[in-house]
Amino acid sequence: MNIENVMLNCRLKDILHSKNLSANKLSNDIDERRTTINDLVNNKEMEKRQIPARLIAKLCAYLDITPSDLFEVTRKDN
Repeated sequence: MNIENVMLNCRLKDILHSKNLSANKLSNDIDERRTTINDLVNNKEMEKRQIPARLIAKLCAYLDITPSDLFEVTRKDN
């Protein structure tokens, strides 16, 4: 199995859509920078990103989800 060909995908965009929430409301309600939330929503530079456990916990608590709901491991397109 080639583990070099995998990446972490954030499902925040789909979760916000399913809960009828905006990224702006989320960032305000959990007191996180809008750019940070937007980067997660858009999966921006996920290969380089370090996401603090505190932020993951805040997102999961606020959205009533688990880290497994928030992230998935996918294969990169070659």
